[in-house]
Amino acid sequence: MTQIKKISVSDLAVGMYFSGFDAPWIDNPFWRTKFLIEHAADVTRARNAGFEFCWIDTSLGRDVSVVTDTGTDEAAIAPPAPPMPENEYREELNEALRIYESAKESTQQMFKQARLGKTLDVERCQDLVEEIAASVTRNSNALLSIIRLKRADEYTYLHSIAVCTMMVALARTMGMDTIACKEAGLAGYLHDVGKAFIPLDVLNKPGKLTDQEFRIIQRHPTLGYEYLSGFAGVPDYVLDVCLHHHEKIDGSGYPGRQQGNQIDLYSRMAAVCDVYDAITSDRSYKAAWDPAESLARMASWTGHFDRPIFLTFVKTLGIYPIGSIVKLRSGRTALVIRQNHKDLTKPVVKAFTTALSIEALESEIIDLSAPDQDDVIIERSGQDWIRSNGLVLDSLKALLEGFESAPDPGQ
Repeated sequence: MTQIKKISVSDLAVGMYFSGFDAPWIDNPFWRTKFLIEHAADVTRARNAGFEFCWIDTSLGRDVSVVTDTGTDEAAIAPPAPPMPENEYREELNEALRIYESAKESTQQMFKQARLGKTLDVERCQDLVEEIAASVTRNSNALLSIIRLKRADEYTYLHSIAVCTMMVALARTMGMDTIACKEAGLAGYLHDVGKAFIPLDVLNKPGKLTDQEFRIIQRHPTLGYEYLSGFAGVPDYVLDVCLHHHEKIDGSGYPGRQQGNQIDLYSRMAAVCDVYDAITSDRSYKAAWDPAESLARMASWTGHFDRPIFLTFVKTLGIYPIGSIVKLRSGRTALVIRQNHKDLTKPVVKAFTTALSIEALESEIIDLSAPDQDDVIIERSGQDWIRSNGLVLDSLKALLEGFESAPDPGQ
């Protein structure tokens, strides 16, 4: 006998029989009408779908679990992954740097070949994404740290690597399986290949674009789509992201003015990753925004992003992403160098004591989550201080010195 029960989406668990959201049905590529939840990824996707309540059939699956004396559902919650030992983390940083340098060379070559109209090496792109996905799986902090380091003149091709990395990390946070994470990564890696066909004097113009120049820039999704469509080995989901990563939820994006769930899932994910990397990178026409400030601004842009995906993205990077400048209660200014995923408000930071001239006198690595640590972040600080202090993040040394001596708060 059917036993339908309304529950909070937050109470969904593996083993339940999902019977629909308590809301008007929408065209969502994730969901069949009714199905047995067999994977944690389905639970995560439901929680990210933007609905508060759903229906389950307790005659075909498990009911809401009985909570134990410890306050947890032992059947539904897996134990957290153990922290990566410090020596392993340093090794992963070195591996991430190797991947980054290799990817930089490969991506430069890919854009050069595209400009010349030559064949895309799809297999090489997939191999590169495999390496990136493996590094993110081992420890997402490492490669997410490295990709923050780019110069304005390297932006176009390093942006592809950064978006690929963030797409993989976001997909993992959303609970996607290994195959889907790699698909998201490949789509992110190739999303901007159309910029290979934009004149460099327009693409790298230091000043404001004219209306005509902006229309030229807006052609890059279509140009990339046409280029990639010429190769049999390019999956449809890559073509979709290449064409639609500038669409907006309210329909004001381009080129198709798609809205809501008309925009495929990977494109909605890419829209968030693409914008975040763009505004937190130095460009030919503007300085980078502080990462934490960037998330705050993006959160205020009504109608731009898929809200549940954006919130999951914030969870992926942290409230204070790596590279953020913050002020501590002790009066010091600090640079966020590593996330603590058990408490996003307490990352590992490199704290600076300064003189009245804002010259840095000394620095200290602090794990704000440590039991004996009473310093806390009191506000975002922006990047003016670190720039005026000559501590611009344009070299690997500034970050790696902090990483290698920092305590590991876990993944």
